[in-house]
Amino acid sequence: MSFDGFSRELPKFLAKLAKNNDRDWFEANRDSYETHYVEAAKQFVSALGPELQKLAPVLAEPRINGAIMRINRDVRFSKDKRPYKDGLHLMFTEKKGREGAGFGLRIGARDIDLMAGCFGFSPAQLAAYRAAVIDPKRGKALRAAFEKATKAGEIEIGGGHYKRVPRGFDADHPNANWLLHNGLWAGISEPLPDSLFGSGAVRCIAQRFKYLAPVQRWVSDVVS
Repeated sequence: MSFDGFSRELPKFLAKLAKNNDRDWFEANRDSYETHYVEAAKQFVSALGPELQKLAPVLAEPRINGAIMRINRDVRFSKDKRPYKDGLHLMFTEKKGREGAGFGLRIGARDIDLMAGCFGFSPAQLAAYRAAVIDPKRGKALRAAFEKATKAGEIEIGGGHYKRVPRGFDADHPNANWLLHNGLWAGISEPLPDSLFGSGAVRCIAQRFKYLAPVQRWVSDVVS
């Protein structure tokens, strides 16, 4: 399926939402949300999905709660009670739920964020991950995966969580810093590319994920 690009109305909608983050404003602008956010996202996911599936066996369901994350924020345990996210969030994982390795994209009013890997490990995945980190061959492959990902530009290494190396592991191990993670992903952020608003939108994002794919592949091989 082809995709001719997002409308320039999407970043305008997101910018206005950031300044008017309440239900009354959102309901008054629901038409813009449905057209420029939901429908455009469905078309984009349908077009991008097959390109990402060349990199990994990810799910690419063009629907809310599929690859398209809900715009509503979960405010139950947060001091920040703003009801809506001010970005379009997409997730393409190898299995449903937060534990699957995959690709994530956030489109904001002025910038985009991309990630490849896994946001959070289950206990079993965490044990497998730690064993791989200290394994000489797999540990070397991990470092190589992030090296390859730098072709995408300056990358963030995400998922760091612990302040100390877990009990039972050598704090002087060459890969000790990787043991501080409870998730692992490579991420990049950049200003909103013009190509998102034309026929090159899918190619633009697919190419960036291709650069990040070695990290996603390493994580998937270890925790799947």
